[in-house]
Amino acid sequence: MGTRHNNFAPVLRLIAAVLSLSATASAIGVNYGTLGNNLPTPATVAKFLKTKTIIESVKLFNADPDILRAFAGSGLKVTVTIPNGLIPSLTKDDEARGWINDHIAPFYPKTKINRVLVGNEIMATLDDNLISNLVPAMKAVHRALVKAGIDDVQVTTAHAMGILKVSEPPSAGQFWPGHDVAVYAPMLQFLRETDAPFMVNPYSYFGYSPKMANYSLFLPNPGIPDPATGITYTDMFDATLDATYSAMKRLNFTDVPLLVGETGWPTLCLPGQLECTVDNAACYNSHLVARDINGTGTPLVPDKPIGIFLFALFNENQKPGPITEQHWGLFKPDMTPVYDCGVVRPGEEIVASPESSPSSSPKEDQQANGNSGDEQAKGDSTDEQAKGDSTDEQGKGNSSTGSESETSTSNAAGLYPYSQFVIDFVSATSNYRDNGGLDSTCNLSGGVTTVTVNPSHAPIVKSREERWMRIWKREAKLMKKLLRSSD
Repeated sequence: MGTRHNNFAPVLRLIAAVLSLSATASAIGVNYGTLGNNLPTPATVAKFLKTKTIIESVKLFNADPDILRAFAGSGLKVTVTIPNGLIPSLTKDDEARGWINDHIAPFYPKTKINRVLVGNEIMATLDDNLISNLVPAMKAVHRALVKAGIDDVQVTTAHAMGILKVSEPPSAGQFWPGHDVAVYAPMLQFLRETDAPFMVNPYSYFGYSPKMANYSLFLPNPGIPDPATGITYTDMFDATLDATYSAMKRLNFTDVPLLVGETGWPTLCLPGQLECTVDNAACYNSHLVARDINGTGTPLVPDKPIGIFLFALFNENQKPGPITEQHWGLFKPDMTPVYDCGVVRPGEEIVASPESSPSSSPKEDQQANGNSGDEQAKGDSTDEQAKGDSTDEQGKGNSSTGSESETSTSNAAGLYPYSQFVIDFVSATSNYRDNGGLDSTCNLSGGVTTVTVNPSHAPIVKSREERWMRIWKREAKLMKKLLRSSD
């Protein structure tokens, strides 16, 4: 994509102007992951966020005691996440009380913990045991908090957008039949009773195509009309959220607020994915920051501002999977911005920090803390997860479980190996997509055959962890098929 600075510079000026009038205009949040051996210490991060940025809340992918301790007294709000794998046991009140007593009570209220997520993207795991126990576990965790005298901490869970069977047009939004009544209705009832939000993780990046670039990036475009409401949607983000609102409305829950748990844009991708640029990331995230500051709702529900957690705080050099996974950060490990999206306080100059905290323990720390569902669950979103795959942030694409073959190579930065097949696969499918779906443009050395099966007959996979996990898990099988077809 070409340079887009001129398109979002006015947005940055608006952010600066509003912030100059109010020091507390923004409640923007950020996902804080720790899968890097060169990241600053939690204490340094807390001070940096408090003094240099307008970020007021962080979302953790576990309940890391070092981070919770470091954020004490900072005034920054903290959302913690319970591991997916603990959900069945947490339906028991004594287990839920034990978890709260171990992971929340020692730090609250000095650390401003305001929300506990019970797992992450559970519906995408396709694990019936986790799904059936999700709402009971949420209720038990809430009871445990109240029992501990902590009655101002919300309990909810985050969802990938695959929860929607129908998302277009937004007014037709609908949850998957069966789960709508069995899971979402009781969950929304619980959220209503406890005044907690329904959290979703919409990524316009995953709906990107060259023809829809402006629609994905909040840039001028003709828009897509919704005939039922008369609303013309000019960005994918709003359309996705209103589809969720519509699905909730079908179940008669129009009063439960939405909260965006993750959204963002990577700055570097695999070969053939030209949408990953600094300019595109800055454009996307600066618009999100601006709408957060302005308290903007959606076209369907304009009077309800939507809180947003951007993904992610840092580029993390130890994330497994394709190189994309290491380049979602707003900041580099030395705390200088990867790009300007309006989260740095006006007038603040950020110089590279000499501090780094190389450690072999980011993964060990998360494992010691039970590993959790969010970035941790970036590898959770398959049914294989329930059979022993990693459930922490390192799991984003790491479930090849030792199946890396001799075809593996190193990425351009030499940070993590991924197979040449993945590179070729992404390049071929991108070429196919960008050339209007011509069969002749989708070529993996003659090893690919296009099919015409309607994908709408299969469950939708919309979370990025699902996409990469499925590629990695099936890679060996696909490679064998390709080799056989070339014989």
